[in-house]
Amino acid sequence: METVQFNIWALLILLGAVHGFFLALVLALRKGNQPANCIFALLLLCMAMHLAEYAITITGLVFRFPHLMFSTYPLLFVVGPLFYLYILAYMGGDIGWNWKTLRHFIPALVVLLLFLPFYLQNGKEKTGFFLEATRNAFREVPPEQFMLMLAQALQMLAYLCASHRLIGRKQEELARLSANGNLLKVSWLQKATLVFLAFTAFFLLITVLLIFSGQYRFEIDYLVLLALAVLVYAVGYVALMQPTLFNEPIRFSRATTLLPGETAQQIRKALLDYMETQKPFLEEGLRLDDLAAALDAPAHHISEVLSNELHTNFFDFVNGYRVEKAKALLRSPEFRDAKILAIAFDSGFGNKATFNRVFKKFTGLTPGQ
Repeated sequence: METVQFNIWALLILLGAVHGFFLALVLALRKGNQPANCIFALLLLCMAMHLAEYAITITGLVFRFPHLMFSTYPLLFVVGPLFYLYILAYMGGDIGWNWKTLRHFIPALVVLLLFLPFYLQNGKEKTGFFLEATRNAFREVPPEQFMLMLAQALQMLAYLCASHRLIGRKQEELARLSANGNLLKVSWLQKATLVFLAFTAFFLLITVLLIFSGQYRFEIDYLVLLALAVLVYAVGYVALMQPTLFNEPIRFSRATTLLPGETAQQIRKALLDYMETQKPFLEEGLRLDDLAAALDAPAHHISEVLSNELHTNFFDFVNGYRVEKAKALLRSPEFRDAKILAIAFDSGFGNKATFNRVFKKFTGLTPGQ
């Protein structure tokens, strides 16, 4: 194993790691919904680091960098807590770095302390340990390894179940606030949780089978890590197809009292005038906070006017203007030979896929039709 060898497994897992690093960077630098995006970026970073370490191990590069051996095992115990904290932050919760938050990472700290004697060894000792473990193709592994895998799977399962219950409790509050613009976001949270649950169930099943067989097969890790890489790919696909999911959190805690009628009408008129004259919808990254700043009004007042006066939500409100702009361009003789993507950009959309989906939602037709 001391020679460097790439195979299809290493390539796929390494690509998943690179994809994860890139998404983590993009989300961390994204302006909207900063707290939740930063937590999710940290989650992706931990997953990407573990994928990268495993790819290095498969290829044999780990013998050239022995201090990377098992370096990301403690990070596996922060995946569940980070996902749960992401759900809290996405729903508008205040996530402070206090004891209430930090206690979720105690298991990761315990694992770090358990691995500390190994981490303090020199490179030669680490290489010797690894070669001894692989002498029988990983078929004779200490019981502690299986217990560690089982603990990780059970911890993730517990946090994902807690996340699922939290989403269920918040749905009723969402319906009471009549915040229809958040339905897509709740659907994203539900699907993301169910996908992670499916992965965890698969990992737990594999772990139980290994415990009963008493043997550890290196190929099993290929399947588990490849499934983890697919999760990272899926997040990238969602981020590309539904970028609005990462722009703003779900607002559950805003005041439910109605604005005075005169104030609501003033904000309504100012909002419509601003959209018609300044055309901010042509900016791809337009956010609710941007409109609030332009109108010098609280964001939740704008949201309340959209819901109660205009009977819509922020994204449908903005996209409605964008679709009308696109329809005008499509009918214009000057744009007869223009590409659909160019019209999408000129209308304020960030990519062709989103443009096609939103356009069909509003008109029942594709832009080409």
